[in-house]
Order: sequence, then structure tokens, then C-alpha cells
Amino acid sequence: MNIDEWNEQTLKGQGLEYRSKSPQIARNQGDLQKATLPDGTVVRRKEYLIIDGEQVKCIDTELHFVYETPDTVENKGWGLWCTCGSIAGTVGWKAYSKLASPSQTGKIVACLRLLATKNNTGIGEHADGSHE
Repeated sequence: MNIDEWNEQTLKGQGLEYRSKSPQIARNQGDLQKATLPDGTVVRRKEYLIIDGEQVKCIDTELHFVYETPDTVENKGWGLWCTCGSIAGTVGWKAYSKLASPSQTGKIVACLRLLATKNNTGIGEHADGSHE
């Protein structure tokens, strides 16, 4: 199953209807702190995102990072993504306990593909096939 189908199936499984076609990311060679979206918008790694008015820690992974699609992007669709192409989301401690230490709020913004594969197979795999 390709990542767009996986993203859509995951969102629909939660009763959510959003555009879930993953953006094609142009990574900046040697710089894991930023990535460029197809329209030229640059997204940067952040320690926290504001989700529903609450500051939520982003999962700290080495190869990819989660980001919120800027409002300037046309056809925004689902707003939280990982640079691997998977949707990201806010999850509770039980969902991310195998990959990160508890945050102050008990929530974290994480790559959902990474969490699903880590929890189901014991090996966290991003949508591009890389492992954390």
C-alpha cells in the first residue's frame, strides 16, 4: 500500500475526512532542520507546535521531523505532516512511549507511520523506508 492510501485509510479509520495526499518534500542536503515543499515554502523543525491553543512537544527523531502545513499553502488539507510523507498527529503517552520520554502535557506530535510500525512490529519505519 502506498503512503497516500495508508494516510487516507488511517484518517478515515478515525472518522476524519481530509485531503491526505502527501506533499513531495525536497530535503536540503545536509540540513535536517528544514525542508522545502513543492510550492517553495520552507518548513523548519520546531521543538513545539501550538495545537488547539496548547503547546505540544514534537517528537525528536533524527532523520525526519513533523511540521504544520503553513496557512499560505494552497489546498492545505490535513495540517500535520512528517517530512517522510506520512501524516502526523497529536498522540498520548501510551502511543509514543516506545520512542520518546513523556512530555509535560503527556502529548506529543509525531509521525503516525513511525508510531504505527514501531508499535506493531517493534521497528519504527518512516514512509520513505528509513528506520528510527
